[in-house]
Amino acid sequence: MLITTRMFMRSASLLLIATLARGQDATPRPAGHALTGLPALNFDADEGFGTGAILQYYDYGTAGVAPYRFSVQPTVFGTTRGRRDIVVFLDAPHLLPTGWRLGAGAAREQQLATPYYGIGNESQNDTLLSRAPNPYYYRFGRTVVRANADVQHRVGLPTLRFLAGAGVRSVTIRPVPYDSGSTLLAQRVGRADLPATHAISARMGLVFDTRDREIGTHAGNWSELIVQRVAGDEDYTRTTASVRQYVPIGGRVTLAERVVMQTVRGDPSIGEMFIVQSSYRDDEILGGASSIRGIPRNRYVGKGVAFANTEVRWDAAQFAVRGRTMGLVVSGFTDAGRVWTDGVDVSTMARDLHVGCGGGVRLAIGPSFVIATDVGHSAQSTAAVYIGLGYLF
Repeated sequence: MLITTRMFMRSASLLLIATLARGQDATPRPAGHALTGLPALNFDADEGFGTGAILQYYDYGTAGVAPYRFSVQPTVFGTTRGRRDIVVFLDAPHLLPTGWRLGAGAAREQQLATPYYGIGNESQNDTLLSRAPNPYYYRFGRTVVRANADVQHRVGLPTLRFLAGAGVRSVTIRPVPYDSGSTLLAQRVGRADLPATHAISARMGLVFDTRDREIGTHAGNWSELIVQRVAGDEDYTRTTASVRQYVPIGGRVTLAERVVMQTVRGDPSIGEMFIVQSSYRDDEILGGASSIRGIPRNRYVGKGVAFANTEVRWDAAQFAVRGRTMGLVVSGFTDAGRVWTDGVDVSTMARDLHVGCGGGVRLAIGPSFVIATDVGHSAQSTAAVYIGLGYLF
């Protein structure tokens, strides 16, 4: 596992603060429907200020199933640094007949100037190169139109599920954002424009899940192995293994650990190399709100990646506002990882790690909707702020 001695000591020091916490109060299971909406007014150290709207609709059924019968989450979102997203996400643990789970999404995601620092674990960020006349030297433009669907079904054990899915994707890359100056990517590909690529994908895998609850997990394990095959204008195979372990420390404290390894064989486009797949929602690597907090977003990229997140979560308070149950969770974290240009090399896994650490707060509104704030620190950033929804894992 990618846990250094420094990571362990930082996590242990946070545990000492929380060991006097009392047992966790039980909350009633909801039934029926719930609609939660927020203006998407947030800030991300890598994306800038964001505006838009986020809705989350939950159907719990008449019996009040957990985490919900199904959830639909439409999002319209833009940021001051060029992100323009329209996304609809469906998560349906109990909508289909018993034993089946459905997940699906459709999106148009545009990033007018997304980061690119080159390939490999030792890629450089020379700020002098980002001065005029090349202010977007470490950026490129990317527009993705995609749709996908997965189904999962129990096999053998109640805690083991088989996953199968398919998707389509169209990607347009602009090596020079805003037609301004030159960029690292334009120099690498030798041109200022690239043709759009179209691809179809299929994937399958196994998901092992013993969590006591899916949102705000206190105990259990959630692990998966997924293989994705992509064909069309792109031709590659992506294999991803993830282990997430949740250890209760008393009634209100949870030690949460995630370890992810992924390797890609073939010829993916540069945009696809940033993706780490998951049975729930895909993440981006390496650096930023979904992998190593405190490291700039997508700072390191390669066909091989391995990273770990260690969090200590303290359920600090539960209370009610206008009859609605709410909760406050305080956390400390340490993240670490690295990439390889061509696939994972296990012999160097513990060397040259990029590390971030910090803390965060989660405000739970009802049983499913969670507003998140994290502040990350690293050698490359003093206090990177991330405001969004949910838990990292």
